[in-house]
Amino acid sequence: MTTRAIISERRQLINLAYRLLGSLAEAEDAVQETYARWYALPRDQQEAIEFPSAWLTTVTSRICFNLLGSARARRERYVGEWLPEPLPDRTEWTGGTPADPSDRSRSTSRSTWRFSSCSS
Repeated sequence: MTTRAIISERRQLINLAYRLLGSLAEAEDAVQETYARWYALPRDQQEAIEFPSAWLTTVTSRICFNLLGSARARRERYVGEWLPEPLPDRTEWTGGTPADPSDRSRSTSRSTWRFSSCSS
């Protein structure tokens, strides 16, 4: 597998790590660690891996699970209301175009109509 193909897996790896860890910063760190391990392998071991994308996915998920099970994660107890981190733009996740804003306005107007009809 070429270097370009290995790098193209980055988006999927970040998505996976983000879903497991819930933090974009930690997800990027986990993916960075995955790539560090890939490039630390000798060339003959890299070539012996039949499916590099599967190897990268496995290593990323194991790094995430290790982070989740670490003493640091167990010690952290947040007592306030949980506020999730903002999600990256949809185009970063799917590579597509963002949703049509007119769809949102229609659903908003319908919910407003329901609310106003219930309150009267």
